[in-house]
Amino acid sequence: MKLFWTPASPFVRKVMVVAIELGLDRRIEIYPTYWPHEWGSRTIAFDPAFISANPVGRIPALMTEEGVALVESDLICEYLQTQVSTPTLHPPVGASRWQSMRLLGIADGSLEAMIARRAELLREPVEQSSGFIAKQRDRIGRCFDCLEQECDALEGGLTLAQITAGIACGYMDFRYPSDQWRIARPRLGDWYKRFAERDSMKRTAPSETPQRSEAC
Repeated sequence: MKLFWTPASPFVRKVMVVAIELGLDRRIEIYPTYWPHEWGSRTIAFDPAFISANPVGRIPALMTEEGVALVESDLICEYLQTQVSTPTLHPPVGASRWQSMRLLGIADGSLEAMIARRAELLREPVEQSSGFIAKQRDRIGRCFDCLEQECDALEGGLTLAQITAGIACGYMDFRYPSDQWRIARPRLGDWYKRFAERDSMKRTAPSETPQRSEAC
């Protein structure tokens, strides 16, 4: 398998954490992609192989061993679960499954807002919308408040909801440390402190993606 990858993307990180947890990371070839800061507001010069695999133009994309290009992190994670004998990243049935899927959607929503906020902040200062930035900050806050209130559902066997919530917490530390999200959410902070000790999380800690000129 080939994964179109950048070290800053939380959605790429989700795929890599799942691959490590399922023991599939050695079957994945990393294909680095490079992004100029203009990605947030303009069409950029995409790598031809990447944009052919994913015309949406968003990271990640996974080329399967059968040659099928999969896009969007949750779909890729679902595919990876089919590559092991016993998929384990969703509760199998009942209310616990739907609670887990609910928190997965909320954690994903917080990540989408963080990326939208990041894209706006990469625009020239005179072009930025303070209202749009505030809207995304508020959306992130609501999602994190929900994760705090329903933190008990993040305990137990490893799930994709846990992974995504953990990555959301880590991305806040990476991009928006001044928000100090733990102050109003001590239970989530305590949960994340423990979750971040997993080997898969330590091995996939985010770092800045080189811009194209820096990668040459």
